[in-house]
Amino acid sequence: MLGGKRVVKYNGEATYSITIAGLERILPIIEIGEIMVNNSRFKAYIASDSELVLGDVEFISAASRELANLIRIHNPEVIVTPEAKAIALAYGVSRELGIARFIVARKSVKAYMGKYVHVKVNSITTKGDQFLFLDSYAMRYINNKDVCIVDDVVSTGSTINALEELMKASNARIACKAAVWIEGPWVNDDEVLHLGELPIFIA
Repeated sequence: MLGGKRVVKYNGEATYSITIAGLERILPIIEIGEIMVNNSRFKAYIASDSELVLGDVEFISAASRELANLIRIHNPEVIVTPEAKAIALAYGVSRELGIARFIVARKSVKAYMGKYVHVKVNSITTKGDQFLFLDSYAMRYINNKDVCIVDDVVSTGSTINALEELMKASNARIACKAAVWIEGPWVNDDEVLHLGELPIFIA
């Protein structure tokens, strides 16, 4: 490992092989720009899971089942997820846990949302400023409830932190945080329930 946990040297690989929930998959490696590691700037690459979580039904089903097994002991009343890659996972986890409704923090304001609160997010995979929004209905629904925040990948933790702020604004209690993967050197193993780990590749 270079520069800390889950950071590896990029040697020009086009793909990265993973096994999660008993399933083998090949992820494409893509460039995401530059990141800071140990006060040095590097060109960075990630193994992208977008094709899995946005359309691989077998994978989504298996990952949802395994995540639900980790989450169940925390007894959340609601699953909360950011738009958009983890929506199918949030549905799958909610179904496995017998939770009737999940909440999606939106990335843009829609006309039907009415009043809302928002928090700024700085994601390593999204260029420019990004925001997460919760409308007044979602805030009322999760008010005074135990929630589990679910995402597909947690890397720098900026999205999770933004969701935590939205939960506080909604008077919701965070029972747990969960993801299929934690990625890179930023998040400790015990901060987020997870099924596996992904490296950040640097050149």
